[in-house]
Amino acid sequence: MDRLLLRGGRIAIRGGSWAADVLCEDGRIAMVAPGIVAEAVVVDASGLLLGPGFVDIHVHGGGGQSFFEPGEDAIRGYARWAPRNGVTSFLVSTVGRDADDTVRLLASQSGAIGSSGGAEPLGFHLEGPFINPVRKGAFPSRTLRAPSVPEFERFQSAARGAIRQVTLAPELPGGLDLVAAVTRSGAVAAMGHTDASTTEVLAGIDAGVRHVTHLFNAMRPIHQRDGGPAVTAMLDRRVTCELINDGAHVAPEVLRMAYGLLGSGRAVVVTDNMYLAGTGGETGRFAGSDVRVDGAKASKEDGTIVGSVATMDQHFRNAMDFLAVDAATAFALCSTNPAGVIGVDGRKGRIAVGMDADITGVDAGGNVALTVCRGAVAFRRNQ
Repeated sequence: MDRLLLRGGRIAIRGGSWAADVLCEDGRIAMVAPGIVAEAVVVDASGLLLGPGFVDIHVHGGGGQSFFEPGEDAIRGYARWAPRNGVTSFLVSTVGRDADDTVRLLASQSGAIGSSGGAEPLGFHLEGPFINPVRKGAFPSRTLRAPSVPEFERFQSAARGAIRQVTLAPELPGGLDLVAAVTRSGAVAAMGHTDASTTEVLAGIDAGVRHVTHLFNAMRPIHQRDGGPAVTAMLDRRVTCELINDGAHVAPEVLRMAYGLLGSGRAVVVTDNMYLAGTGGETGRFAGSDVRVDGAKASKEDGTIVGSVATMDQHFRNAMDFLAVDAATAFALCSTNPAGVIGVDGRKGRIAVGMDADITGVDAGGNVALTVCRGAVAFRRNQ
């Protein structure tokens, strides 16, 4: 029996914290209480605020590892690297150059899903190819196609049923049928890279869209006579919305406005990290184009943002700063809410008995000092 005892920390709760130890047993949380006495490996968590480990449901890589590369190595490498940023589980956000390439990519990576050795890969997030070319963002037009239920089912088969989220444009021909098929498969249909009108957005939500990919980015902008995807999603309580909280993708004041409408239950912080995140690298390549890092973002030469290089710990700190929320709420935005989006909130996203022992400890400045993944220490600062 593997036991780990986190002693002397404080659990983040709304409005403050609670002094309590956490006993982890066989990868699960067995007890949360002050003064636990048990035979276990003891880790001193004094001075740390403990919260549920971060769950990143929109990330393309980091630490030099890219999820657009075939095989399991990049996923496993990222899983070992990510805990230093407080991440304990994640979705592999990826897509191939065409249908056959996507099938090969998913099939070659599927063996890494659920693997141990750091943060847990929970499944796939398919961002594309069923998105609107008008709002393609950094994706090359040649890789995009009209929504196809048979093609999606082929992808889900190649992924061994592990696709948990699909970003799509519901206004495209066949889009609503695809929303239904994605939902039937057990994945969440996410609206993104979309040029939908308010009427088309509502049709998508009525068909089963329950999540919005990187709110404001790569979607029709707000117009005073048609709020489009952003306004409709913020007002419709059936959907959750991703916020890239790096301060570069969306201005802090716009993030505050969105949070004011979404509240603590529907806002979901994601990184949209690409492989340059955490490397200190200033240049790279994406989909055949040169990219350059500028502050928290990486962009193509024409200014199109490719992804964020601000890691999840920075997004967590920014949540407290930009959104003026306490640490417990920031933990919910980075952990509890994303776990709920993809249906793993029965075991992820809370520090409670029976949950996976995924725990992130931060110091007074919000910097990650300790990360526990399924009951094992995956990162400890200065060790």
